Amino acid sequence: MYQTMKVFKKVLVASFMLLMPVFMAANSGLAMDMEAGHDMSSHHQHIMLNHALGMTLEGYNLVMLGDMGMARGVDEVSVEHGNMMIKNGKAMWTEIMSGKTMTGMHHSGKDPMKDPAMAYTHKLAEKQLKVIDLLGKMPGSEMTPGSASHDMSMHHQHIMLNHALKMGLEGANILMLGEMGMAKGVDEISVDHGRMMLKNARSLFNDIMSGKDMMDMHKAGTSPESDELMKYTHRLAEAQLQVLTLLDDMPAMGK
Repeated sequence: MYQTMKVFKKVLVASFMLLMPVFMAANSGLAMDMEAGHDMSSHHQHIMLNHALGMTLEGYNLVMLGDMGMARGVDEVSVEHGNMMIKNGKAMWTEIMSGKTMTGMHHSGKDPMKDPAMAYTHKLAEKQLKVIDLLGKMPGSEMTPGSASHDMSMHHQHIMLNHALKMGLEGANILMLGEMGMAKGVDEISVDHGRMMLKNARSLFNDIMSGKDMMDMHKAGTSPESDELMKYTHRLAEAQLQVLTLLDDMPAMGK
């Protein structure tokens, strides 16, 4: 019996010594995950903010599509679903910026006055809120014959502007996903594709606002000075451009 217990103790000690490095590695990995999670918290917030704004943009695009009145029956569904997306997108955005989690982060000392990442978050949110506010003031389908809005061209421009910003938002999100470093190989693809989407979003935006079609409309007399809807278009574009610029300047991980 004594010999059996002696052998058992030796086996137990040997097993413990063998498993010790495993436990230490696991604890080290856990610490690394917790540290990375702290660094990633801002990226997660930005991804959710971008998603909420993108959802709102898509909602307004669906409402405008339904406003065009080109598919009876489907138009009503488009407007209804669009309004639902607008409502949920705004609610999600508000929860991120004013909810319990954000309040807790501020109370723990992570506020815009002390933390550069949080300062950027609030700056991005401020510019996004301006876009959301302007989208809420978008002219509807009360089109006056002979005006710039009568042929639906302005709705098409607004849909394309919203799409360009959505592309930028999605590109920034994919870039941030890759920066989290959780899937080697895939991360590099994610970052490269995100940068490509941001670049193409800016290119599309410039084409809409500075391309031949816009210049021709201005020459024909539809300018911000003479047409209220065109004036609105330029105000919306200016606000969206500020968001695109901030997305391009998104701080990388650890900065």
